[in-house]
Order: sequence, then C-alpha cells, then structure tokens
Amino acid sequence: MKLNAQESRHTILLFLIVAIVPLIFFPSNLGLKFGIPLSLYILAELIFYGAVVFVFLGSPPMRNIVTAAILSVGFRLALGTAFAILLFLMKGLSPGSAIANGLWAYKPALLLQTLTTPFVLMSAFRIMFENETRTAGKITITPYRDPVKKQKPVPEVKEIRREVIGKPNAPRIVIGQPVEEQPDVAPKGFDAAVRHVCELSAVKFAVLIDRDGLPVAFSGDELALRDIWSPIGTLITEQIQSSLRRVSDVVLQAFDLSLDTFRIHATEVCGMWLLVCADRNSKELEKVRMNQAADMIERIYEQRYGNVSVNEILEESYV
Repeated sequence: MKLNAQESRHTILLFLIVAIVPLIFFPSNLGLKFGIPLSLYILAELIFYGAVVFVFLGSPPMRNIVTAAILSVGFRLALGTAFAILLFLMKGLSPGSAIANGLWAYKPALLLQTLTTPFVLMSAFRIMFENETRTAGKITITPYRDPVKKQKPVPEVKEIRREVIGKPNAPRIVIGQPVEEQPDVAPKGFDAAVRHVCELSAVKFAVLIDRDGLPVAFSGDELALRDIWSPIGTLITEQIQSSLRRVSDVVLQAFDLSLDTFRIHATEVCGMWLLVCADRNSKELEKVRMNQAADMIERIYEQRYGNVSVNEILEESYV
C-alpha cells in the first residue's frame, strides 16, 4: 500500500492535531469517568472500528474489516504514545504518569483518539482495499509471432510412361502429370482444435469466441465458464484495443492476463479470439498447445471458407 504525498501529509497533520488537542484541557476530565476494564475497552474499540469500516467502505470482506480494526488499535496506541511524550515534555509529568495518562488514564484524550482514529485512516484503508481488489489487474501484452503464410508446395510430377502402339522399341513418351495433393488429416471442426488445448491437465478451459462475444467452440469441465468468459474476453480485448489506439495505430494480436490463482492467454486467429485458462504453476506449457490449436483453426477456416472474411460469414449466419 502506497499513499501519495497529499494523502501522507493529510494523515500526518490529523495525527498531530489529535495528539495535541487534549493538552488544552489537561488535566481536567471534563466530567468523563467510566470504569470499564482495559480488555473490554479494547474489545469495544475493535467492534467500533470494524463497524465504521463496514459502513463507510461499502461492506468490504471480513478479512479487510479485521485488518482495519487491528491497524486502528495500533494507530490509537501510537496517538496515546505521542500524547504521553507531549505530557512529559510540556507538562513535566514523570515518564510513568505520562504514559498512563496518554494511553488510558486521561479519558478525554482516550475518547478523542478512539473516535477519530478510523476516520483519520479512512483514506489509507480505501487505497489498501482498492489495491487488493485489483489483483486481477496485472495485464501484460506480449509480442505475438507474425503469422507465416503457408506456401503451397510445388506439385510433384509423376512420370507416366507409355509405349507407342506397334513400335515396342520406340522411345517412351513421358507425360508430366501433377500428383493429386493429399489433404492433411485435419480435425473435423473448431471443437477438436479447442479440445487439443484442454488435453493438458493444467488447462481449466478453452473457448473460441467471435467478434460479438458468442462462443464458437468450447472445451472444459464447467459449461458455465463458457457463458462467463465469452463476453468478458470480448470486453477485455475491446478495452485494450481502444486504449492502444489512443497511443498509436497498432493492432492487438495476443495478451496474457495474470490473476491470483490462474492466468488467461488470448490470441487472435481468423478474426476470432482463442482464450485459454490455465494454472499459474503450469510453466506456460499451454502456450505450445495454444499455438498448435491456432494453426489447426487456420487450416479448418481456410478449407471451409477460403478467402471469405469472418465478418461476412458471421453476417450471413446471423441473418
């Protein structure tokens, strides 16, 4: 958690004000007397701090509430220590009496410190909790390989030798005839290419989505992930591309999204996006399968649609 200079100055200024103000009224108790044991008072402090954080920070998780309450108690003790030092220096109290009045005995200072502590730290808590909610936000755009256009191999020439009728000893005529090219054994559809990625145990799911965020092919244990990540993937790609266009005229081709427990790899292929979700400890072995699946999708797309763009295909299918 890092506070900017303005927030740091604001917090330090409020700290000094809260520590100095009780000196104006010391040693008058202002009629404040309560005999609550110290342990019960600290427990009440924790409950009060947690309630303030819960109300003013939009119902954060319980872990954050407990953390904020503990930090608030520590901050209140720091305020009491600062007030005790001021009592020792400016009021001439003995060290023991100054510490006792600063931390507990002088009730006006104790109550003022308790009531103001969560509000002094509110901006710091807000920044801390916002940083925790951005754990998914580390997006790294990685350079992507330029697609190499596959050149069709030159057809082999098969020699067909025929003898001239009636002249067996005549030279044979060699007729050049191209050998029929044997098509590569390609998958039956995009689903097979996506399943190829999910054969790795570290891969949670893989989905191929079109430009409108609709799933074209999916492979994974939970079908709900297809409906969740298809629109999310489209939204992320559009947001990144729009941000990049503000800087320069570049085209997004691939990116990695690192989350706390897993990561998302995305690559553009034939006007569509292939998203792969894998564990963080997979050593990125899924990228090899992902590139292979992208090549398979390109072959399938070329065999089925030729040079027709994916936009024209989707427009015809939606009509």
